[in-house]
Amino acid sequence: MKCPHCGNRKSVDLDIHSNGFTSEEFPVKECGECGLVWRVKMEAGEAKLDIIKPAAKK
Repeated sequence: MKCPHCGNRKSVDLDIHSNGFTSEEFPVKECGECGLVWRVKMEAGEAKLDIIKPAAKK
């Protein structure tokens, strides 16, 4: 998956350490390049970006 902040595709990993946020329906992603932590949630039939931790750098 492409990072919504920096566009990096190679360094995006599942953040398996955040048990409070992870779920099979809306998995948490973390970009190794800029540090953004996010998930994509479905609300009222639309995909919404949920930023959990802002990017540290670009």
